[in-house]
Amino acid sequence: MWRIFCRSLGLHLTWFVQSLIPGRHKGAPLGLRRLVFLLLLFPLLVAVQLVHWCCFLLDEVFFPGYRRTPVKSPVFVTGIPRSGTTFVHRTLAAHPEFTSFSTWEAVLAPTILQRKIIRGLAACDRRIGSPARKLVDVMILACSGDFNAIHEVALDAPEEDYLALLPAGSCFILLLAFPFSPWLKQTGMLDTMPPEPRAALCRFYKRLLQKHLYCAGPEKRLLSKNAAFGSWCGSLLACFPDAKFLLSVREPRSALSSQLSSLESARRLFATDPDGSQTAALFTEIFSHNYKALAEFFQTHPEHAGIVEQAELRRAPGECLEAALRQVEVPVEGSLLTALRTLTPGAPSQHRHTPDDYPLDVEAIEVCIKPSYDLILKARDRSISAKSS
Repeated sequence: MWRIFCRSLGLHLTWFVQSLIPGRHKGAPLGLRRLVFLLLLFPLLVAVQLVHWCCFLLDEVFFPGYRRTPVKSPVFVTGIPRSGTTFVHRTLAAHPEFTSFSTWEAVLAPTILQRKIIRGLAACDRRIGSPARKLVDVMILACSGDFNAIHEVALDAPEEDYLALLPAGSCFILLLAFPFSPWLKQTGMLDTMPPEPRAALCRFYKRLLQKHLYCAGPEKRLLSKNAAFGSWCGSLLACFPDAKFLLSVREPRSALSSQLSSLESARRLFATDPDGSQTAALFTEIFSHNYKALAEFFQTHPEHAGIVEQAELRRAPGECLEAALRQVEVPVEGSLLTALRTLTPGAPSQHRHTPDDYPLDVEAIEVCIKPSYDLILKARDRSISAKSS
């Protein structure tokens, strides 16, 4: 972990210094809003990460046994952002056989010590009517703004555990704050990262999962959701050979449009890419890379991967999710089976966007991305046919 800490410290310092060079980065112009982020919000973010690192060190002193906690047959919900991963994750997380990171664990308490302290404080808060909890809920609602209508944010809701990679300077969302960082771009296309730092990052992530299971109970089955992990599947399988993957995909042009729309509030917060053109080009490249990576992973490891297609998920959620789980031989029985078979198509999304709203390269989508999407669905159908014959 020492190497991860030193790399993270160096990354944060580099991002800060580079951001202060006027005119250096077209995607991050140095205006007043950007200065407010860099001089007020960014130091706060760094301070929180330093607290996390102190607690990581104390975990090694007080809870060294967490390293022996097994991560048995974890289920990773990943694929392409804005393709139904949140629905799949929260549907499964509602069942007691699974355990998953909540928002407060991922952001505020990635360590065992922090979890114990916060749970103790929360118990005291409940005894006096939960005033602190109510205040935090109001603050979260105010800070999340428009994004809450796109992706509901709540302290105790199941959440993406890639947020727990913030202390390592390896949370993909930081790319919106520092779009010039090669490292952050590589976290979204992990197989382009050199082998040594990639392996170290995966080991750090495994420690995070072990800490979670140490607290939640090692008998639980870990459920992880990371829409930014589309390129991580091969590395995660090497780390967890019995892992199962639910790969959620969506028609590429619609997925890109939805992704760019959902990122507008983050761009405003970080004061980056005023016209959105660099973000559109960047995510077109990342989507192209990750659709290819997903297609290759599914063709290579069909026994580990189940495909969830967003349009099918909207039309028949229970049937679609049950088929994907059975595809990877995750038991579907009891309360989980009942819950899946009582799911009904949800109300139309209130998230409004169209591809025409963004400077998308339609030719690049059709030539570089859509063939991989089509290949994934064809390979899925062949795999299902082969299993049923």
